[in-house]
Amino acid sequence: MILIKLEPDERKELRKRVAYLQRHGDDHNRTLSKAMIARKIHISATTLAKALKTNNEFSIDTHDKIVDWLEKDK
Repeated sequence: MILIKLEPDERKELRKRVAYLQRHGDDHNRTLSKAMIARKIHISATTLAKALKTNNEFSIDTHDKIVDWLEKDK
């Protein structure tokens, strides 16, 4: 299994987006928990927590899901 790390700028953008959604909410003006945000990205809440806090390596599929979600909303 090949593992990939998130780039520092990707992690920074992910933290920024998650913090914004937790503070201000989504289209429906509801604040979102990390579990709900993880569901939007189609990853588990524990994987999202690891991506936010540490420099972990992720599978290619998980990495692609995170990067695609970041690119989608630019």
